[in-house]
Amino acid sequence: MKRPLILNVDDNEINRYVRSQCLRSANFDLLEAKTGAQTLEIAFREQPDLALLDVNLPDAHGTDLCKVLKTEPRTRGMMVLQISASAVAITDAVNGLEGGADGYLIEPIEPELLIAHVRSLLRLRESELAIRRLNDSLQQFAYMASHDLREPLRTVMIYSDLLRQDLGESLNDRAEKHLSMLQEGAARMELLLKDILTYARASDPQASVSHPASLEYCLEKALAVCQLAIDESKATITHEPLPVVEGDETALAQVFQNLIGNAIKYRKPGCPVHVHISARSTPREIIVSVRDNGQGFRQEYADHIFGLFSRLHGKDTSGSGIGLAVCRVIVERHGGRIWADSEEGQGSTFHFALPAPAESSTGDTPSANVQ
Repeated sequence: MKRPLILNVDDNEINRYVRSQCLRSANFDLLEAKTGAQTLEIAFREQPDLALLDVNLPDAHGTDLCKVLKTEPRTRGMMVLQISASAVAITDAVNGLEGGADGYLIEPIEPELLIAHVRSLLRLRESELAIRRLNDSLQQFAYMASHDLREPLRTVMIYSDLLRQDLGESLNDRAEKHLSMLQEGAARMELLLKDILTYARASDPQASVSHPASLEYCLEKALAVCQLAIDESKATITHEPLPVVEGDETALAQVFQNLIGNAIKYRKPGCPVHVHISARSTPREIIVSVRDNGQGFRQEYADHIFGLFSRLHGKDTSGSGIGLAVCRVIVERHGGRIWADSEEGQGSTFHFALPAPAESSTGDTPSANVQ
């Protein structure tokens, strides 16, 4: 088994030597650096498992170095244990941990305690790597399944069309029914595979982009995608001014798209669709609500509907049961939560809450109507 590789960073030669000897005795491989520039050069090249990072270096502050290491793709999985003999206040430790460090120790440190902390962080790193490897495997499987299985489905659909054309009027009612069922099954399977791929992409943490995101703009993008369904159902979509949050505009537009699409799909027969979107702020969250006047459902199913492949209305309504699951993973990826309130026959309201930015801002766009 490969021995863990540790980067020991300290501009004090004696401290660095004592620490290295302690860790070598515990069967760790060591690299050493005495400046911030050396730290980054060695870390990017060797990609150690953990760095013992002195807070005060001659050319850099440990917190700034930690932020670089945690954001650089080559080293962001590396654990960082900050150590200092001078930055010993509670605020120093808080700043270090808030800056991305995985641990903070104050010198002098007993050798047993140092080794225990290092082993603990390495166990945590191994767990994180195992989860990341599993997620990567699942992502690759989803991509492969969606791509490789859709190709033979297209073949089934193409040749069933050709078969219908070749047989023409000689196709009896029984054969026509079987051929139609074959094509409908292939079409449903293709839609399911497409939705699985969408879910896999939504679940990918590497796809996250965090920057100021206008929910007004996200809604506009969603409405553009849903426009055909809106026109066909003669739906009315209204909304109040929506705020700016931190997040990925493309992903958040997908949430609006799925919720509006659900409202149209599960509308009450003979009742014009009306969806209203609003938002309110709390000190901690921005809560967005999407209210519809559709079929609704019993509240006891409110948690069930966000599960993968969960459906309440059977095969009578098209869909794969993945749309709300996609909403859930996107919202949770943003550090938020999603839930629903409903009464059977009385419509539903879907809420999703996102962390409030440091300075919440609400757009000046007036309530709008889209028909």
